[in-house]
Amino acid sequence: MTYTPVKLTFEQYLEYDDGTDNRYEVFDGELRPVPSESELNSWIAQYL
Repeated sequence: MTYTPVKLTFEQYLEYDDGTDNRYEVFDGELRPVPSESELNSWIAQYL
């Protein structure tokens, strides 16, 4: 048996809260965690 995830609408995404500080994005209706910033990006941002 395969699992078919329910695709989220933009309104559902705005209302979504999993009770954590994790950040998410919606890609083609799928909720995906946003990766943390890389060390290189942090270093570059300091000098801008």
